[in-house]
Amino acid sequence: MDRFPEDYYLHNLPLLLLSGLGAENDNDIDPSRKAHNLLQEGGFRIKIDAPRVQGNIAQLLQESFRDQDASNLPWHSQSLTSRNGRFFKITSVGRAYALPPRKAPPPPHSPLLSASVGSGNPPPQLILHSPLSPLTPSSPLYPDGIFSPLWILKHQSRLPCAFISFFSLASDPNSSSLEDNKVKSEISSARSVITSTNYRTRLVVVLIGDGHINPSELDDRFSNIRRSSGLDSKSIYFIPFNASPVEVKEFVNTVLSSIHASCVDYYRDLSKHARRKRSRNVVPQPTVQPGSAHVLSLPGWNVRYEFKLGVFAEFRQEMDAACRNYETAYEGIFGAEIMHAIPVWSPRFNEARLLADIIALRTLRCLLWTDQGSTAVKSWITHRERMKDLVNRRTKGTENYAWEAWLSMWATAMADLISRSQYPLLSARISDSSDLLPVFAVLEKSLVSTERAIPWELLHHEGYWLEIARKATVARRTWVQQLPEEERQPPGRSPAGVAASKSQSYNTYLALEPYREYPLDGSQGYDYQGAITATLTSAIEHFAKRGQLRKTEILKLEMALESLGTQSWKDAVTILQPLWSSVSWRAGGWWTLLQHIGWAMHDCAVHLQDSELSIQLLWELSSNVFEQKGGLNYNLGGPDSIPSSDGQVASVSINMDEALSPLVPRFAFSSHNVSVGTPLTCQLSLEARMGAEMPPIPLGEIKVVFEGALKPIYLVSQPSAPPPSVSSQVELFAIVLQDSSKLSSPASKRSSTGLVASEIAYADLTIHSGQTRIFQFEVTPREAGELSVASITLILNRTNMRLAATTSSFEHSTTNWWEMKGGAPILRSLGQESNAYNCIDVQPKPPKLQIHAPGLRKAYYVNETIHVEFELLNEESEDASVMVEARMISPIAGAAKAKWTYSEVDDKSLHESVNGVIMLKSQDLGTIKPGHSEKVSLLVNETIVAVDHELEIVAKYRLANEPETISVKSLTVDIGVIRPFEANYEFLPRLSREPWPSFFEAPPTDIDPSTTALGLKHQYTVTANLYSFAAEPLVIEAILLTASKIVGGAVCFTSTGIVHPEGNATETSTDNIISSKIDPDQTEKFDFDLSIQKLVLGDRNIVGIDLALQIGWRREDSNEVNTTVLEVPKLTAPMAEPRVMLTVSPLPQEDLHIYRLDFMLENPSMHFLTFNISMDTSEKFAFSGPKSSVLSLVPMSRNTVSYRIMPSTEDAWIGVNLNVVDAYFGQTLKILPGGDGVKVDKKGNVFIKV
Repeated sequence: MDRFPEDYYLHNLPLLLLSGLGAENDNDIDPSRKAHNLLQEGGFRIKIDAPRVQGNIAQLLQESFRDQDASNLPWHSQSLTSRNGRFFKITSVGRAYALPPRKAPPPPHSPLLSASVGSGNPPPQLILHSPLSPLTPSSPLYPDGIFSPLWILKHQSRLPCAFISFFSLASDPNSSSLEDNKVKSEISSARSVITSTNYRTRLVVVLIGDGHINPSELDDRFSNIRRSSGLDSKSIYFIPFNASPVEVKEFVNTVLSSIHASCVDYYRDLSKHARRKRSRNVVPQPTVQPGSAHVLSLPGWNVRYEFKLGVFAEFRQEMDAACRNYETAYEGIFGAEIMHAIPVWSPRFNEARLLADIIALRTLRCLLWTDQGSTAVKSWITHRERMKDLVNRRTKGTENYAWEAWLSMWATAMADLISRSQYPLLSARISDSSDLLPVFAVLEKSLVSTERAIPWELLHHEGYWLEIARKATVARRTWVQQLPEEERQPPGRSPAGVAASKSQSYNTYLALEPYREYPLDGSQGYDYQGAITATLTSAIEHFAKRGQLRKTEILKLEMALESLGTQSWKDAVTILQPLWSSVSWRAGGWWTLLQHIGWAMHDCAVHLQDSELSIQLLWELSSNVFEQKGGLNYNLGGPDSIPSSDGQVASVSINMDEALSPLVPRFAFSSHNVSVGTPLTCQLSLEARMGAEMPPIPLGEIKVVFEGALKPIYLVSQPSAPPPSVSSQVELFAIVLQDSSKLSSPASKRSSTGLVASEIAYADLTIHSGQTRIFQFEVTPREAGELSVASITLILNRTNMRLAATTSSFEHSTTNWWEMKGGAPILRSLGQESNAYNCIDVQPKPPKLQIHAPGLRKAYYVNETIHVEFELLNEESEDASVMVEARMISPIAGAAKAKWTYSEVDDKSLHESVNGVIMLKSQDLGTIKPGHSEKVSLLVNETIVAVDHELEIVAKYRLANEPETISVKSLTVDIGVIRPFEANYEFLPRLSREPWPSFFEAPPTDIDPSTTALGLKHQYTVTANLYSFAAEPLVIEAILLTASKIVGGAVCFTSTGIVHPEGNATETSTDNIISSKIDPDQTEKFDFDLSIQKLVLGDRNIVGIDLALQIGWRREDSNEVNTTVLEVPKLTAPMAEPRVMLTVSPLPQEDLHIYRLDFMLENPSMHFLTFNISMDTSEKFAFSGPKSSVLSLVPMSRNTVSYRIMPSTEDAWIGVNLNVVDAYFGQTLKILPGGDGVKVDKKGNVFIKV
C-alpha cells in the first residue's frame, strides 16, 4: 500500500490533541509533519501563554495518553473490543496551534477588489467554499476534481474532535489567586477561538497540582475556575502532583471515557452535514466560474459525499455503515459521467483511478474488520476485473508493464490489509499443532447455506497474495525488457513525434515512465530484483508459518534464480544449499530438479572459487541418478575440475548417509555364530554408481571402523599395481590383513584415533563406472559382545584436495554375500532382515574355569556375620591369569555390607549405588595352574533387614597362549536373610516386699539425688514367648531384657531371662537358667524381673520405658555368637496412682486346704484416702475376715487386708472378688496380681490357684 498516499488508506480514528504537556519539541506546530498551505493559511490560531507543565506527573500523563493511542492497533473489531470501544489517535502539540480555515480567502483579482460595475452598483457577493473544495479556484481539485487526500489529512491530522489543554494549579497560597486568574484568562481565550471557528471541537482542561493544596481550598478554586471559564463538569479535571502511576492510568481512562461519546457525536454531526448537502441534489455554485472548463458533475458530487460519509463512519468505528457508503461511492465513480467521461490523457483520469482503488481498498478493510473474508476476496477480484475492463477499453490494454505494476500493487495491498488486520481466523493457532497457523479462513456462516464456495474465493494468508504480486513484478520486468530503445530515451533526447506518440502508448498510473523504468543509458531504473526478493522473503515467511514446506522451497528456488540472474553468486549459494540438502526432495526422487540446482551451485562455486563446495557437488553429481552436463569436468582431483584456491589443499568431508555417492560401500560378516578367538570371514564391497562416461575414481584409502573389540581396518591403494583390467564388471579379491604394529611403512602408522593400532592391507582401489569390487579377508574377535560396523570412509587424496566420504548408517541395509562359482563372483542373499549381518553378537569362548560355593547355607539370619567362600578350579589346559570381581545386589540400599574377607584392598574402595548394588574392587589371583584351584571369601555383615541378596562373582582370565582373548566365568548365589526369632510379651505387676521409704525421714546428705533412687519402687514380671523361624536348631547363649530409654524420672533394673515354669510348678529351679537349644518352629517362654524406682519420693510423673530383648545365639556347628535384638512394647507405669495387689500363700493346716489372701492397698499419692472394702461370698470357698470394712491411708503409705479361705475344690482356679472403692471419688480399684498363683482375665475378674 506504500504506492498510495498514506492518508488515503490509513484507518481513521478520532483525533485528540494534547497541548502544554511535556518539553518543547520541533513538531509542536506540525506534529504530523503533513501541514499544507491550504490547511494553514487563514486558519484559527490557538495561542496559550502559560508555560508547559513538566515534571514526573506530566511525564506519567504523557506516557499514559500515548499508551491509549490506537494508531498501531490491528484493523479489526476485536481491537475495538479490547479497548472497550474507545479508539483515539492522540498527538501532542505545543502551546500554539492553528486550526484549518473553514473558508478559502477570496481570489486575488475577485470583483470584490475591482471597481463598481457600470450601473454603479457593487458587484455580487462571492460564495466562498472550503480551501479543498472543487469550487475554490485555489484548490487542487478546481474545477472538476473529485477528491484529494488533503481532505482526509485535514480531519485526521489537523482538525481534532477534542483539544485537551494542561495547566499547572499553583499551591502557593500567596500567589494562587493571581495564578488562577491567569489560568481562567488562558482558558477563556482558547475557548473563544474554538467557538469562533464554528467547529464543534471540544475544549477539555486538565489542572495539575504543583504541590499540596488544602482539599476545601481546592474545591473552591476548582469550582471558581470552571464557572469563570464556562466549562461543564465533564470538560475540566484535576489530578494531584503526587498521583501514583496506577492513579494516573485510571485518571486517563476516566477522561477518555467521559469525552468519547461527545467525540463520536462530533463526527456524527459532520456526517449529517454531508448528508444534507447530498440530499439537495444540486451542483453548488463555484466561487468563480471556470470559463471553458466544466465543473464537477452531480454524480461526481454524490461520489464525493458518499466517500465523506464512509470516512466519517470510520471515524466513529461504524464499519458496516462505512462499507455501505464506500460501495455506493464505488458504483458511482464507475458511472458513465465520471470514469468513462474523463479523457485518458487528463490527470483527472489517474486521480479517478486512484480514488476508485482507495474506495475498493477501504471496502476491503471494512469487510476484514467484520470477519467477511470470502466477501473481501470477491470484492478484490471484482475490482481487479473491473479495472482490467476499464484499462482495456479506455487505454492501450493490459499487455504492458504498467498494468502489471498496478496488479502487483493491488495484490500487495491485499496482503498488507490482512497483516494490518491480524485476521483472527488466520492468526489463531491450529488446535492439533500449536506452532502452525491456518492456510485459509473458513467460509462465513452467512454464506455457508447460500453460496457454493470456490476454493480461491476463501481468504488465504498473505503469502498467496504476495506470490501474485511477485508474478506480476516478474511479468512487469518481462514487458519492460521488450520496450524499443527509442521509448527508453528521456523526452529531451527523442524526436518530438516519437515523444508525442510515447505519451499515448502507456498509461503510467502508479508506475514509472519508460525512460525511468528501464533507462537506456544504464542508469538505475526500477529495482526489480529488490522488489521480487523482498516479496519472496515475506511470502516465504508466511508460508513457513503454515508448515507449507513444498511451497516454501519453491519460492526459495525462485529467489535463488533471481540471484543467479543478477550474478549474486554468494546469495544464490546461501539459498540453494538447503534445497540441495533437502531430505524431502531426495526422498521424493526430485532428481531432475536437484540436478539443475547442483549445476547452478557448481557454477556459483566456480565463480566464487570455492573448491570445497565444488568437490562436494562433483562427488554427488557423479552419481548415475543425474545426467551428465556437457562441458563439466567430472574428474575429481583433476587439474581443471576444481577452481583454484591459491595453492591450498582443499579438505572435504561428505556424509554419504545424507548425500548421493558415486561409490556405495557395503560390509558383511559371513556368519552370526562366532565366538571369541575364532577367525571370521568378512567382505567389503564397492559398487560404482557413476554415469556411463564418467572417469574412474582412484581411491587412496578405505577405512572401516567397528563398534566393539575389533581394530580398525585400512585398505591402502597399492602404489606399484599395474593399470586395472576392466574385462569383468565384478571382481573379488582375497587379501590378508596385517597388524600395523608389526609393519614399518608409513601407512602402518594409521589408526582411527591416532593411538589405537589397526589392521592394514594393500589393494587396487581404482573403481570404474559400473564396476563392483569385493575385498574378502579374515578378522579374529578377541572379546565377547556386540560387534558391528561403525563407519566406512572412502578417502581420495590428490595434490590439490583430500576427500573423505563416510557412511555410518547400516540399520536399513540388507546385506549380500559374494561367492565364487565357475570362476565368477555370484551374489547370494544372507537374509531379508535389515542389518542382518552388519551387526553380530560375538559369544564368549566357553570357559573351563569352574566356580563353586561350598558350604553355602540354605538360610542366614539378621545380624549374623556371613562368610561365603568360593573355589575357582582351572580345568583349562594352560595356565590362567585370573582377575576376580564381585558385587552384591540388594533390593534395599543399605540392607547389608559386603567386602573381601582377606584382602589388602581398602574397604573404602567399594562403591554402593542408590539402587542397592555394592561393587567390590577387583582382585588379582595371579596364575592358576591347570587342575589347581584358588579360594576367595566374601564377608557380608550388618544384615539389618530381612531381605534376599544376590552375590555375584565374575572371574576374567587370559590363557598363556592367547593373551588377547579374555574369557569370563560368573556365578551368582542367593543369600536369603531372615529373622531368626519373633516374640510376644506379657507384663505382670508384682508386689515389692521392700518397705516403702518414710515420708517423714530426711534423705541422706552424702548421696547424689540425680543418680540415686529414693522414691517408690514397682516390680514387674515380663514373660517373653520366643518363637524360632530358623531352619535349624539354634543354641541360645544368653537372653537379656534391656531398657533403651526411660522417661518420667526413674531408674530401671532387669534380670537375666529364665525359663518360664511349666505345668503346675510354683517354684523356679536355679539349675535351668536358659534353654540351651531351640528347635525350628518351637516356642519358648522366658521370664524377666523388672524393677522401676522413682528418683524422687512424691514424683507424680508417669514413667515410660522403651525395652529391647537381646538374644545371644549361635549355630550348633559354630562357636561364633550372634546377637539379635527384638523390640519390646513400651511399658507405661503410673506410679502415683493407688492400687490393690493380691498375693496368695497356703497355710500349714493338717488335712485342711486353707489359703491366706493378702490384699495390699497402696496410696502413693499426697492425699489422705479412705476406701470402702467388701468381700463377695462365693459357693466355691468359705472365708474368714471382715465382710466389709473401711480403711484410711495417709499419704505415701500402704496397708494389708488379709483373708483366709477354704476352697471347696482342689487344683483349680477359683474367682475371688474384693470390692475396693474410694470413698471420696467413688472410683473402684482393680485387683492386680502381686505374685504367683494369681491371675486376672481380660474382664478384670481375679482368680487364684488352689
